[in-house]
Amino acid sequence: MRNIIVAMPLLLTCAGVTQAHAGQTVAAVPAEQGVYSLTHTATAPIIDGQGSDAVWQTAQALTAFSFPWRDTPPPMTELRGLWDKDALYFRYHVTDTAQAIGMDPERGALDSDRVEIFLAKDAQLSSYYTMEIDPKGQKYSARASYDMKLAKRVTLDDSFQWGTLQYATSHDEQGYTVEIKIPRAKISELDLWQDDAQSELLCALMRAEFTPQSDGSLDMGWMTWIDPNTAKPNFHNPDTFGRCLLR
Repeated sequence: MRNIIVAMPLLLTCAGVTQAHAGQTVAAVPAEQGVYSLTHTATAPIIDGQGSDAVWQTAQALTAFSFPWRDTPPPMTELRGLWDKDALYFRYHVTDTAQAIGMDPERGALDSDRVEIFLAKDAQLSSYYTMEIDPKGQKYSARASYDMKLAKRVTLDDSFQWGTLQYATSHDEQGYTVEIKIPRAKISELDLWQDDAQSELLCALMRAEFTPQSDGSLDMGWMTWIDPNTAKPNFHNPDTFGRCLLR
């Protein structure tokens, strides 16, 4: 039996979450599936987990997340992305009224509701890197590789750390917000740019939607921006990846 709790409101640190959900202006979802455009900004958002900086409203809103492996309607998930000369910035707004938070220190965010971003070195996933962050700011990250002939992930090294990555979260009874700052220098260090202009990345954008059950178990739902058409839930495959473009 997993050791989990249901997240309760944090009155001081999370006051901005509900207001942000209610007051946001959602831009159109990109027409082409598997392509997301980050918007250039002259003003970097403050990474405090509140997600209330006005500059986020200039970014494209991606809301086309689905449950590929179940028939129930997905709860609202919104991603917005920005970039400047120093970094890429992501903000997830998530509706979740029954948040699961993992309490096992060895598993971190893996027993939790969480948002996920994967970045790949190439289309074959010879190397790719994960970041998974839950409502309370627990993070799981890993370096992995995929074998195209075997059609499966063959390595997973969770000793990998993003180093200078910055992130912050907040949550209340309606959902949670995750803000992330990825330095461009780290993306270059990992050789993740797909072009000389440093304007394109191979990315996968997902969410784990877990619901605590009365017996202590978890109902595990898996949401993604692209349906990889696999028989079972699987984010670790090339068909989960699309393009993130710096426009």
